Amino acid sequence: MERPQISVIVPVYNVEKYIEDCVNSLLNQSFKQCEFIFVNDGSTDQSAVLIASFAEKDSRIILLNQENKGVSVARNQGLAIARGKYIGFVDADDWVEHDLYQKLFDNMETHQVDLVLYNMFSYVNGKQYDTAYDFPAATVLGLDFIQNELWRHLIEKDDLYSSCNKLFKASIINENKIIFPPGNALSEDNVFNLKYFNKIKQFLYLEYTGYHYREVAGSAMRSVLKKDYFDNIIKLYQVDFKVYLDLKLSEEETKEIQSEKLINNTLSLIHFYLMPTTELSLRKRLLIVKKMVANEQVTAVLDKQYHKLYAKRGRYDKFVLKAVKNQNILQIYIATSYSRHRNK
Repeated sequence: MERPQISVIVPVYNVEKYIEDCVNSLLNQSFKQCEFIFVNDGSTDQSAVLIASFAEKDSRIILLNQENKGVSVARNQGLAIARGKYIGFVDADDWVEHDLYQKLFDNMETHQVDLVLYNMFSYVNGKQYDTAYDFPAATVLGLDFIQNELWRHLIEKDDLYSSCNKLFKASIINENKIIFPPGNALSEDNVFNLKYFNKIKQFLYLEYTGYHYREVAGSAMRSVLKKDYFDNIIKLYQVDFKVYLDLKLSEEETKEIQSEKLINNTLSLIHFYLMPTTELSLRKRLLIVKKMVANEQVTAVLDKQYHKLYAKRGRYDKFVLKAVKNQNILQIYIATSYSRHRNK
């Protein structure tokens, strides 16, 4: 097979129910100059067998097998053998549009950018969500925009860290030895993206939804409990972004943005925990919320920035924020219950 233009890396772990959808969406791409590197991360089901059967019929599929070491190691294994000029990532329980890589390749080549970013649909608990951005679309965005807008977005929000809705340049990854650090305090994508974004000079945003993300880990509540989202929220707050980005923002301004995100994420998670569910008793969920609002990082931010955060909010959010500051769990519960009833 001639050298591929795009290498697509797919970590695989126990997804036999969905892997055929993923493989077919890749093999049916209108752009044919791809290789698809599937890294089986110690699956105990038939995932690897199914992929091997596809590989027998199509030489673009490469199957690697490793002991269960996690998604970061699996992706790094794929990067180590990737031959493409460009690199894409897909999760094995997801699927992509048939023209995705044609669009990405054409835009990379035409505009000579270091990254193409695009939208994705997410399917969680039977609902569909669209991840899109307010960046100027179909316009080459240069270093000034990257340093002043893109990097600020990375600090303010969490919606830009997936590796699956981007096409990367292999040369930037290889020259800067950018990998997914196993066992990192952040989620597996964060550090990789931060280091890559720090090395790009221009990128392009497409208002095109080419990726379909499927949540298959069971109920949303089980997923949150398993991953300990609040712990991740705290670790994100503690990140020193200057380690990864050549920031122009002052340290004080950066920390202020991180502080506001910490409170916003905490409030969102509180609302989630207090939704009715049979997965966890109300008593246990209230204890989790109590622990969250008593967290020393949360209380320290509210002690320092409460009035500024309070002034930005509407009446309902002000009430909840005040209840959180006072660690009044009953008021928090009543307010969130009222909000759900009002929004039915």
